[in-house]
Amino acid sequence: MKKYILLYGFNQFNTDQIRKAFTMRNYKVVNIDEEQYNWKIGELIGEFEVEKEHGEPLDIPGKMAVISGLEKEEVEDFFATLMNATGKLTYHKAVVTDTNKNWTSARLFMEVDREYREIKKMEKFKKR
Repeated sequence: MKKYILLYGFNQFNTDQIRKAFTMRNYKVVNIDEEQYNWKIGELIGEFEVEKEHGEPLDIPGKMAVISGLEKEEVEDFFATLMNATGKLTYHKAVVTDTNKNWTSARLFMEVDREYREIKKMEKFKKR
């Protein structure tokens, strides 16, 4: 799998910082436009041919970083570098899998958001 970082909803400054931090590591950093939110993840990372029509653009109501081509031993270093580049990790993050590369970006965001909310709910419950 190719090394990509797909960015959704990031401002130009953060995009430039991430690009600066990861270009030397052979990651292609791509800021995804709203018109591409209904493209399949596989299209965005070059694993699928881009479809001729995608229908109406879908909404992603927040920031998300999607990573492809990450080796297990790179995970900790990757997130430390990402944190250093953006100053925080409060946005949604996902890794491309064989399953989700067939999903649209909007569907992936909804799934990651659902999981995030479940984790927050469980953390809140544990504090009681």
